[in-house]
Amino acid sequence: MRSGETLDPSAEIEGHQPRRWGMGDAAAGLLLANICAVLGGSLILAATGNQSTDYEDLPLTMVAVLQVPLWLGYLGAPLWAARTKGNGIVADFGFRTRWMDAPIGLAIGIATQVAVIPLLYIPIFWLTGDQDVSAPARGLTDRATDPVGVALLVAIVVVGAPIIEELFFRGLLLRSVEKRFGTGWALAATSLLFGAIHLQLLQFPALATAGLVFGILTVRSGRLGPAIWAHVGFNGIAVITLLSAGST
Repeated sequence: MRSGETLDPSAEIEGHQPRRWGMGDAAAGLLLANICAVLGGSLILAATGNQSTDYEDLPLTMVAVLQVPLWLGYLGAPLWAARTKGNGIVADFGFRTRWMDAPIGLAIGIATQVAVIPLLYIPIFWLTGDQDVSAPARGLTDRATDPVGVALLVAIVVVGAPIIEELFFRGLLLRSVEKRFGTGWALAATSLLFGAIHLQLLQFPALATAGLVFGILTVRSGRLGPAIWAHVGFNGIAVITLLSAGST
C-alpha cells in the first residue's frame, strides 16, 4: 500500500479469509476492558492493602499496576478478533509503521498539543472561566519524584498507552464502525468515545480532538504507525512540560 492510500476494511486480500469481526467484538472488548479494570483493580488494591487509599494518594508503581487489567482488555479484544475472525492485526488493522511515521507523527502530535488544543480552549475558558486542564496529568507527574518514577511514568503514558489504545480505538473500533457506517461516522464516533472513556469532563474536548487527529492519520495512511507516533508526541510533550514545570 502506497503512502496516502486508505485501507478499505471491507476489502479482502487474495489468500486471506473474510474479516468477520465487527462492532460486536469492539463493544465486547470495550466492556471487557472496563470490567477488568474495575474488578482487577479492586482485587489488586485489596491484595496490597490500598483499598481505602484515594487514587490521588497511590504511588506511581501502583498506578502502573492498575493499568494492567484495563490494557489486557484493550489488547486482548483486537488480538482475539483478528486471530479468530480475520487475518491478524497487521493485515486487518494496519498495525505496522514505516520510518517516516516517527517524524511526521511526532510533529503532528506535538503540534496538536501545543497549538491546536490551546486554541480550542480559548472559547471554552471564555465561557466557563480559567480552569486547570492539566490537573489530572499533573497528578501523575507530581508522583514521579526520582529517575525510576520518571521512567515508569514514561512507560505508562508515552509508550504503553499510545500502542495499546491505538490498536483498540483506531484499530478494531474505528475499522468496525467504518465497516458498518463509513469513514466519516467512524472518525466522529470513535473520537467522541475516546474522549468520553477517560471520564474527564474538562479534558473531553482535548481528548476527542486528539482522537480525531489520530483517526485521520490512520485512515489516510492505512496503518497505525502515524497515529501511534502522534499519540507518543501528544502525551510526551505534556509529560516533558509538566515535569519541567515541577522541577522549577
